[in-house]
Amino acid sequence: MTRCVPIREVTHLRLAMPADDSWVEDFGWVPVSASELHLACRYYPIAMRVEKRKRRLGLLLHSRYLTKAPLDGSGKWRGAYRPIALRCFPFEASRVTDDPLSDIFIDAGSKYLSPTAGTPIVDETGQPDRLLIEMHRLFGLLERSQEAFGSALDQYFIANLLVPLAMENDDESPLYVIDPVRFRQLDRAALGAMTRHSFLSVDVAVAWLFSLQNLRSDHLPKEISRARAQPFTSASIEPDSILMDDLSLVLDDGELISLSNIDIARAEAQPEHAAPPR
Repeated sequence: MTRCVPIREVTHLRLAMPADDSWVEDFGWVPVSASELHLACRYYPIAMRVEKRKRRLGLLLHSRYLTKAPLDGSGKWRGAYRPIALRCFPFEASRVTDDPLSDIFIDAGSKYLSPTAGTPIVDETGQPDRLLIEMHRLFGLLERSQEAFGSALDQYFIANLLVPLAMENDDESPLYVIDPVRFRQLDRAALGAMTRHSFLSVDVAVAWLFSLQNLRSDHLPKEISRARAQPFTSASIEPDSILMDDLSLVLDDGELISLSNIDIARAEAQPEHAAPPR
């Protein structure tokens, strides 16, 4: 049984990570940060995890989910991008304040702690080392991102856009992915409502749909496995051939844009005495 303790209780020890990255296989899912979402979606499927009645957005990392395993045969990392959550391993943080030594926890019996080998956790004065300070910053980034994702995830539930991920172990925390078919069928009113105060929900949804090309077909939900999302390609679209009237766009008369002010702004932009055309 593990006993997680604050870092200040193990400051006499060092962090000794193994030579390979085989420990990554212990993770099926990790939380994702808003700052890395668009990069990470190129390599890992995005999934929402429900744990203790909380919804969290993250990445699927285990080889059983991925079309391309992140580790080679010798357990070395070969992924193009290492997610923030992996860079914080083997530490964890449930709440981030201004004290790294109290906010960050680790298993007191972790095999990655050593009395002699590895990297110091604190400096000579007992203050957090640069490594710990950086991890504390990353934990804060993850926490703030999860709070920001909350409203978007609520909108997906309301719009019935999420479907359960096909999983091998029923004991795992439930995972959900966005349904490409249902998203494409959203009408203009629904998209307008989603973007009334923020474009985050649509931004995340597009990244999520793109990420599904990295998910193995046997883990796709049955209702969308036959209509699997195709990789996004821009080569098939010629920008010059796109007409604004052909796009499914909604201009919402909310705080962001006031339709009543558009004509006023246009009039003010015109010069009082326009030069006659030559």
